[in-house]
Amino acid sequence: MNYQEKLKLAYDKIIKANNILLVSHISPDADAVSSVAGLIEVLKEKNKKFSAFSLGKKEGVYNFIPNEELVSSEAPKSLNQFDVVVIFDCGSLARTGIEMKIRASLEIRRQSGIKKFPYFIEIDHHEKTEDWADLEIRRQDKASTSTMVYDLLKAGDYQINKNVSECVLSGLMADTGCFLYSNATSKTVALASEMLNQGASFNKILRATTKNSNLLSLKIWGRAIENLHFNQETGLVSSGLTEIEIKELETSSEENENLIADLFGIIVSFLSSLKGVKVALLLREEDGIIKGSLRSNNSEIDVAKIAGQFGGGGHKKAAGFSLTGKLIKTDKGWKVRRS
Repeated sequence: MNYQEKLKLAYDKIIKANNILLVSHISPDADAVSSVAGLIEVLKEKNKKFSAFSLGKKEGVYNFIPNEELVSSEAPKSLNQFDVVVIFDCGSLARTGIEMKIRASLEIRRQSGIKKFPYFIEIDHHEKTEDWADLEIRRQDKASTSTMVYDLLKAGDYQINKNVSECVLSGLMADTGCFLYSNATSKTVALASEMLNQGASFNKILRATTKNSNLLSLKIWGRAIENLHFNQETGLVSSGLTEIEIKELETSSEENENLIADLFGIIVSFLSSLKGVKVALLLREEDGIIKGSLRSNNSEIDVAKIAGQFGGGGHKKAAGFSLTGKLIKTDKGWKVRRS
């Protein structure tokens, strides 16, 4: 099947389902949340029963995205209750937060020889890591997964409304760095223009995704730069933020402020633009999990392959991964002590 045929099949499967689960990746960014939230709008309109899940989603960070409050950080107890499970923007099963449940469901099918529910749909613009979904819709040339949700809804002849346009534009602006990254093209700008015409607010999304307007964000920036280590021989610049440091900065802030969406992605993208840098790595510690963000502007380096060595994934120039362990600072840079 070609791209359009897959989109039409996916839309029909979703709309005909009695109960749908929407999933985005661990510690979701604005594109992941926007992709889920955009489809939530459709399911609400059509009075469909659904659940939405993203492990590690923080309250208040994405309140500029319509329907984001309906995305829970609590995983479903079982997948058996769902007819269709749609996975957005994950890159790999390990990034879903429910990998074991998905693999268990697939193993039951394999052993029984019967295609039982749920029906798995994967919608992603990251590099492929394995075959597992019943229907895989992957386009690495797409600037964001939210733009693929737009394509999905258009394939189903859905009339894009204001809330959906907000979701599509939020994901698009986040993943293109507000059209500053190399994945911003005439097509992305044209789609953004269409979403603005449908009622999306450029200024609201811009403030939420790029403006470091609160004190806590500035403190995080300062500590990340203070902890920076640059290896001139390899061209690797790295920085880390331990859980203790982040909590101290949160406590010392004058107000109870939320970090802006995608702050850590913005920081590592800035580090990758520094002179002499081939690869930028930002590590942060959270609840016993080390989250790594990788960026590169070097055409000969594929950071998605680096992230893949740690169970993560992404794009050639931007990728991420998660590890269990503790972050340790050394004279030679940062080290992860595995638990």
